[in-house]
Parts: sequence; structure tokens; C-alpha cells
Amino acid sequence: MGYFIRILAASLVLVLIVGCSDKVKPSIAEMQPGVRAYLLGEKQKTCGGTVSVDHLTITKIGDYEDKYGGWPVYATFSIACVEGSGFSNWTNEDTSSTHWVTIVRQKMDGGYECYIPEIFRERDNSLSREMDRLPTDMTPKTK
Repeated sequence: MGYFIRILAASLVLVLIVGCSDKVKPSIAEMQPGVRAYLLGEKQKTCGGTVSVDHLTITKIGDYEDKYGGWPVYATFSIACVEGSGFSNWTNEDTSSTHWVTIVRQKMDGGYECYIPEIFRERDNSLSREMDRLPTDMTPKTK
């Protein structure tokens, strides 16, 4: 009986490994709502007002990247932030295949999620801290 249980357990593990390793590239239509929600969430981190997506076009979903654990998503977009009477815009009109917007990975339940790998987020955070340390008045002095 113990031998049967070990064989059954080994078979289940093998089925899970094979089933979970099947990397099915998502379609652009599947990614549209997720990328939209991701971009809104990223902009809301720095906007104290209302955020809206004025334009989003996913131009390409790249091949699976093992180093990121997902597919890079390339898109052009325009996100607006309205805070009282102030307005700011976050855009990407780069249609090259060298700058991805987010990485999409498959979740255990079969859906997809957008994220930025931690190594890139750390780089952006340290760059942001360095920018915050710069003097605010960068105008050249005239004699």
C-alpha cells in the first residue's frame, strides 16, 4: 500500500510540474485590462488626485524571459493626473522593442498579472532618491 501511495504522489508531482511549466503567451486583448489597471495603480502612487488613461495601445508582447519570469509588454500610453487645478501627464510614445512597460506573468489560478521585477524597482527607487537630493534651483547664475 505504501508503494502505491509513493507512486501516486510522484505522479501527481510530475503532472503539476508539467502542467505549471506550460507557458502560454497571453494575447494583447487579454492583457489590455491588466496593463490599464497596472498603469493606473503606478500613477496613483504619485498622484493625490484623479488618474485617467487617455491612451493605451499594446504594441507587442515579447517572448517569455526566464530572467524576469514572464513576458515583456511593449505599449504606448498617456496617463493623466488631475490634482485640484494642477495637471500632470505620464506618457510613453516609444514604439521600439527595447523598452518594455511591464512584465506579465501567469498566476497559479491561470490568470495573468503585471509587475516590475524587483531589480528594476530598486534601481528606479535609488534614482528617485538621488533626484530628490538635487537642488531645486538649477538655473544658471548670470553676471
